[in-house]
Parts: sequence; C-alpha cells; structure tokens
Amino acid sequence: MKNQSVLDALSQLSDSIKLTFQLISRLSKLSFQPGSTPLQGDGDVRIELSHDIRDALKHHDDTLDSLRQEIEDVVEFGTHSQRRRDSLKDRERARIAAQLARLDEDLKQYIHNDPSLHDYFIDKPYSARSQFRAAQLSSKRASEAAKQKEREILFASLQQPTETDSTSSTPDPLAARRPQPKQLTQDELLINASTDVTSALRRTHNLLTSELSRSRFAQETLDQSTAALADLGERYTDLDSLLSNSKNLLGTLVRSQKSDTWYLETAFYILVTTICWLVFRRLIYGPAWWFLWLPFKFLLLKPFYLLLAVFGITGGSSAAVTAVSSLSSTISTQPTIRLQPSASGDRPTFRRGMDQRPANAVPVGGGGAKAGKDGQPQDPSPAGSMSQSLGQMAEASREQTQPQGEESNEAKGHKESQRRGDGTILQERGDIPRNPKKKMWEEDVEAPKHQMRKRDEL
Repeated sequence: MKNQSVLDALSQLSDSIKLTFQLISRLSKLSFQPGSTPLQGDGDVRIELSHDIRDALKHHDDTLDSLRQEIEDVVEFGTHSQRRRDSLKDRERARIAAQLARLDEDLKQYIHNDPSLHDYFIDKPYSARSQFRAAQLSSKRASEAAKQKEREILFASLQQPTETDSTSSTPDPLAARRPQPKQLTQDELLINASTDVTSALRRTHNLLTSELSRSRFAQETLDQSTAALADLGERYTDLDSLLSNSKNLLGTLVRSQKSDTWYLETAFYILVTTICWLVFRRLIYGPAWWFLWLPFKFLLLKPFYLLLAVFGITGGSSAAVTAVSSLSSTISTQPTIRLQPSASGDRPTFRRGMDQRPANAVPVGGGGAKAGKDGQPQDPSPAGSMSQSLGQMAEASREQTQPQGEESNEAKGHKESQRRGDGTILQERGDIPRNPKKKMWEEDVEAPKHQMRKRDEL
C-alpha cells in the first residue's frame, strides 16, 4: 500500500513537471507586438507566467525531496529487513527508484526531450531553473524589442512632419488628413500618472497578497511542525521513562538471575554429592570391604600381629592372664551388697507357697529363660570362644580366692556391725523400746481388711 501511494505521487509529480515545462516553453516563445505592452512597465502576462512557473518549481522541489526521503526509507527497509520477500515487491521498489531518478533527471535535463527547446538552447544540459531563467531572459528580450520598436515607430511618426517641411515647400494636400499628435494637458498627464500609480499599487497589492498567502502557508507549516515536535518530545519523554524502567527491570532480572543461579548451582552440587555418596555406599563400599580391607587385614595385619606375639613384643597371653587375675581379685575384694526388706522403701509382699518352693527351683517366665542346668545361668557365648575362656579363668581365680575370703570374714564377723542394703550401719537396740506407732503386718487381720476395701471400691 505504501509503494502504491508513492507510485501515484510520482505519477502526479511527473504530470506536474511536464505541465511546468510546457509553461516554460510558452514563456520562452512568448512574443510581443509593438504597443501591446506599456512603455513604463513590464507586461502583465509575462510577470504572471513567471510567478506561476516559479511557484510550480518550488512546489516540485519540495515534493521531490519528500518523495526521495520516503523512497530511501522504503528501499533501505526493503534492503536490510525484507531480503526474504518475494521478487515482485523488489521489482516494484526498483521501479520506484528508477522513476524517481528519471524525474530528477527530467528536472535537470528536460530540454533534450523537448524538440521545440532543442534548437533554442542548442542541446545544452540546463536544469529546470536554468531553463526558466533562460525563458525569462528570452521573454524579457522580446518585450524590450517590442518596446524599442514601439518607441522607434513613435519617434518616426514625430520626426516625419518636420522633415517634410524642411525638404519641400509645396503644401501637401493630404497633410490635413493625417492625424496630428495631441498635446496632453495637465489634467491628462495627472490622470496618466495616477493610472500608472494605481496599476503599480495593484501589482504591489497582488505581490503582497501572494506573499501573505505564502507567509500564511509557512505559518501553518510552522504550527504543524511545532505540534509534531511537541508530540515527538512527549514520545521521547515516554521513551526515556520506558528506557529507565527497562533498565531497572533488567537490573532486577540480573540480580534475580545471579541468586537463582547460585541456588541452582548449590542444589546441583548437593545432588551430585548425594548421588556420588549413594553410588559409593551401594556399589563401591561393599566390594571395597570384601576385596580391599579384608585381604589387607588377613594378609598384612594378622601376620604382623602374629609376628609381634611370637617375638614377645606385644605379650598378649601373659597380659591377658594378668588382666583376668586383677579383675577377679577386684571383684572378690569388693563388699557384697545385701538388700534387706527395710531398704526397699516398700512393704514386702509374700505369695502363697513361697515357703514350700525348693531352694534350687527356677521360676518360669522371664526368670527361667536364661537359666541353665541345675538353676545355673547359661553362658550365651559359643563354646571355645575367647570370652568363654576368659570367663572360665575368672571363675577359677574366684574359686581360689573365695575360701580365703570366707575365713577372713568368719574371723572378723563378730567384730563387724550389721549393715543395711544401702550401706547404713544398724545399731543394736538394747533397752530402747519399740516404736508403738510402727505396725506389723498381720496376714490374718490385714488381708480381710484389704479384700473388703477392694470390694467397696468396686
């Protein structure tokens, strides 16, 4: 659509240029007859035609400049951003550019295409304004020639009666019939002068009117340019605000991108570390234990410890015996803690049949789960293990030290005081009476009371 409008404007401009050059040709061929123009002024036809041609050329120049700018924009836009368009639009743009160049060339060298001007300008490459100037000079010379011929005719008519009187004394019978030049009076001269002034004032008025119309057009153009500049200033202001907002937005986006990138990188590293740990734990740790640590332990560490034990550097067997003996002596020398019913903090409870149970009986349930043969606790360790051998050595050392301890305890038994389970020494009561408030548990009396209380609660 834009290309079509440019083509229409170029066609109209071409027609206007042809019409203007026709006017220039008419001005150059303009001829004047003696007496058709006033002697004291210029011809009205030539002046009006010159003004029309000058205005037309100025309008053509302005229109051509605006069209050239539009065509440059179209061609540049099509060259840089429309390279992948179809060839039809490319040919249309090329045709527009060619037509613009042809119009420019026509404005510069139009006389080559006009046969009527070819002989006059002798095939010289004049521009449109040069042709207009030459046409003005030609019409002015024709006007001056007409005025000169009119003056010569008038001067000849004035000089002819004087010459006939001096050369011939015979009267001319036709002299009375010839028109005698009138002697202008003062009023007629004043009227002629006022007429000339009036015509001059009219021409001045016409010039002022044309200049006023031009100035009005320039004022309108200036107002439009001012409005366009104001609009452009507002758009630039909006563009500045848009650019500032875009700058702030870009800064915010950059900062957000940096933080998001840091978070993503951290999460990625954590994920990679977790995956590596899972791979190591699930796939590498087990085979490494079986194929690296155990061969290293049994092939290097065990022989090394065995060599140290053989050469007596570590002293493993004697040290073990010494440790077991010291442990057993420590256990045997510690006093035995006996728990009495008074140290438990609660009244003792007795069940029926407890006095009839044999001494070596093992209670069922949790108490007999770990009991061995003859009521002895069963050793959970496997037979022949290191812990079982250590336990046997500790029991042997305890059996050796137990008779000595019993003898010493019997010797010192009458001297030692009786102690409670928590270590408190019990003194002999002697003559101190019993506490009358302290009640003793009587099974025959208290048991029925307890049963009645439970029944009442229910």
